[in-house]
Amino acid sequence: MAHRLYPLLLIALLALGGCAGTPPRGGAPVAVEKNLQQTAEERAAAGDYLDAAQLYLKQATGATGARRTELRLGAAEYLARGQLWDRLENLLAGIDVTGLSPQQKTRYQLLNAELALSASRGDEALAQLQQIEDPQALGEREPLYYRLKARAYTLTGNALEAARQLIWLDILLQDPQQKLANQYQIWEQLSTLSDEALQRLRTSPPPDLLSGWMELVLIARQTRGDRERWEQELQRWRARYPDHPAQSVLLPDLRNQLGRAAERADHIAVLLPLSGRTAGAAAAIRDGLLAAYYQDPLERPRLRFYDTGGDALLSWSIYQQAIQDGAGFVVGPLLKSSIQQLADAGELPVPVLALNQTGAEDGRIREQPLYQFGLPPEDEARQAAERMVADGHRQVVALVPENAWGQRVSAAFQSRLQELGGELLASGRYAANGADFNAPIQKALLLDASKQRHRALERLLGHKLEFEPRRRQDVDAIFLLAYPRQARLLRPQLRFHHAGDLPTYSTSHVYSAAADARLDRDMDGLMFCDMPWVLDDSGPWAQQRERIERLWPDRSKRYQRLFALGFDAYQVIPWLDTLNIPGFSYFSGATGTLTLDPARHLHRQLEWARFERGLPHKLAPTPREGNHAIDEPSEEPG
Repeated sequence: MAHRLYPLLLIALLALGGCAGTPPRGGAPVAVEKNLQQTAEERAAAGDYLDAAQLYLKQATGATGARRTELRLGAAEYLARGQLWDRLENLLAGIDVTGLSPQQKTRYQLLNAELALSASRGDEALAQLQQIEDPQALGEREPLYYRLKARAYTLTGNALEAARQLIWLDILLQDPQQKLANQYQIWEQLSTLSDEALQRLRTSPPPDLLSGWMELVLIARQTRGDRERWEQELQRWRARYPDHPAQSVLLPDLRNQLGRAAERADHIAVLLPLSGRTAGAAAAIRDGLLAAYYQDPLERPRLRFYDTGGDALLSWSIYQQAIQDGAGFVVGPLLKSSIQQLADAGELPVPVLALNQTGAEDGRIREQPLYQFGLPPEDEARQAAERMVADGHRQVVALVPENAWGQRVSAAFQSRLQELGGELLASGRYAANGADFNAPIQKALLLDASKQRHRALERLLGHKLEFEPRRRQDVDAIFLLAYPRQARLLRPQLRFHHAGDLPTYSTSHVYSAAADARLDRDMDGLMFCDMPWVLDDSGPWAQQRERIERLWPDRSKRYQRLFALGFDAYQVIPWLDTLNIPGFSYFSGATGTLTLDPARHLHRQLEWARFERGLPHKLAPTPREGNHAIDEPSEEPG
């Protein structure tokens, strides 16, 4: 009996020994998971997000079910952090959505929103994020939710909602630097809204966080560089919003930066070619500048004009003379050759606001205080590309004049379109002084190819066929670069050639800046960008325009946009030192919403209009035109 029990006892002891050396069920995966997270984070901290993701994917290879999905989602999050969008897209496409738990589905939606935002698809990102019903259930991912939603609203042109999401995010942030950066983003978003929108969207008492932010932006604008008035209005704002989060974070930093900005000069010299072939244009700029000068609510500086004539070589000597006369700031010159002479002169002891742009930037950030502010058509062409893509049109044909101006502007349009993921399928180039545009239209729309196919088929069959030419079907929209005379002829010819249904976009050059329904009735449906001075029909810019028309009826009809340039040139001077400060980087002017790039070039964000019954009617803004978005509030944070 004993000899039969011995083997059984031995087996039992071996089994017990084996169990003693094995961790409890579930212990190993927990330890492995902790080690995996730590190693992956170390790789990510070193900037190797792909390696971090591959650690998770390697573990997922031998896993099944929910564990495999969890590991793949972890890998996807590292790919998103590393902005490895192509790899992320492929990984998300391989995840079975039907098997996701509620928490996993939320993570999957956040990742898809990030992927959509990487391709500037704001609407798609919002659709993903709006499926998340309870952001507070996101735990540590809740700040990411609000960041993504703010970016999505920014892309869809809704600055108000973007600011609202950032305000919710601000409540969650604890790190002082992150909080400061976020509050500057709130300020930036609301800074793109017009005064009218900010006034209208503020809520009635009791005041809330959003209204407090809006009032703060309005105060900064309305004090217009008057430091004493800024401090007075700020004291009143503090009394109305004693617990506002900007009190302890944004405002101390903002005041510090504003304290470093230079005061406005008390003597301004204006260099313009008031004689010679550009005298009319120079006079319009001068008159616009004077209109702004006499409406200045602050103590006005001394203003002195210098005639630069048409000789670029005189610019440097006149600039030096203005400094000897006491000028602390110079506006002008106007001609590109004159500006280039100042740019090449070396050190500029007094800041200059040139009223044109010298063309291609060499990439260097110039050290001298030379600001360049003009009405370059290239900027308008880029905005046309942005508007087309924002409206969902990526396959585009262009009709442009066959000259140096047309080539330069169409190149800017094509470059920006390609940057945004669009494609210029073809360009039809027309004679700038012509009236028959059949050939370039047919070439751009491939109508000539359609006719060739028809003739070939007739030859093959040996008899005549009824035929109606068909334009290419892969085109979404048309970019039209033209002046009013050509545009009034091109639009009807596009309709004749079966392209009247295609959305057509243009620059301000198609509009004469004088409403005339009789002349422009054939341009119905054409969309174009232009400055507020021109498109405003009943607001403050319309009043300014009417005042100037009464003073200078002949010149104002021809040089509307140059009056606005002069008006803004004076208005923006106190802001030049603050346009590179977060929160003050937008200036709402007559020529558009102005921003400053690192090379000290001022750029204008324009408004959009469409001809209806021969008259321009303003359109709602889109992604990069949020400066007039005035959507009604949907909920009030804070």
